[in-house]
Amino acid sequence: MDCITVDNLTFGYDNKQIFSSLSVNFPQGGFCSILGPNGSGKTTLLKCIVGLLKPDSGTITLNGKPLTDYKMMDLAREIAYVPQYQDIVFDITVFDYVMLGRNPYQTPWEMQRAEDKEVVEDMLQRCKVWKYRDSLLQALSGGERQRVMVARAMAQQTGIMLLDEPLSNIDVTHKFEIMDILQQLNEEQGVSILIILHDLPIAKAYSKQILLLKSGNLLHFGDRNAVLTEENIRNCFDLTERYDVSEEGFITKKG
Repeated sequence: MDCITVDNLTFGYDNKQIFSSLSVNFPQGGFCSILGPNGSGKTTLLKCIVGLLKPDSGTITLNGKPLTDYKMMDLAREIAYVPQYQDIVFDITVFDYVMLGRNPYQTPWEMQRAEDKEVVEDMLQRCKVWKYRDSLLQALSGGERQRVMVARAMAQQTGIMLLDEPLSNIDVTHKFEIMDILQQLNEEQGVSILIILHDLPIAKAYSKQILLLKSGNLLHFGDRNAVLTEENIRNCFDLTERYDVSEEGFITKKG
């Protein structure tokens, strides 16, 4: 069964065509890394799937139901989204920010329930940001803030998570911690993961599926080992023979 179906998606803006008849089916319980050069449409694809951008044509189906049939709050119970950047223009503590992930389960003006607090505390602990719970989000470093954003998405407790470069500005240790958390959600709770990455070795180590995009075109989609071959990587990223590509996905310059 597919959790997300993209059928003949066409999208463009500012007289620039991004996608033309893009079709792809993401399986239920999958862990898919979306890879490709800058400007290939990776972020645009996630924004279309989560409903932040409206396609010019084509359909997106979520768990067998057209995306356009979802009300905003119902959609927030199905899919969580971690953007690449998020401007925080007001003062809010880390705890209260992660608590926003519980909004889909609360009625208007409802006080924080005990179960909501338990979920938030758990996610703060798992993302190693518990010690910042009373700090203002704006006071955190980029990497710390990124982990808090992941914690908020996890607090939504959805069956699907979309993450746009969640490892940016995060040191090596915390990169693996975040990926371990996502892998655990995927394997133990069946959460479907779609994640944009630039680190090919990490993508190959954690993903079940890989989607290669280039200039808005789907080059390859499928099992990670079948997709992340030297030939496919060279083609996708226009690598010349001056670069070596290892089986793990490491790219190094010769000489």
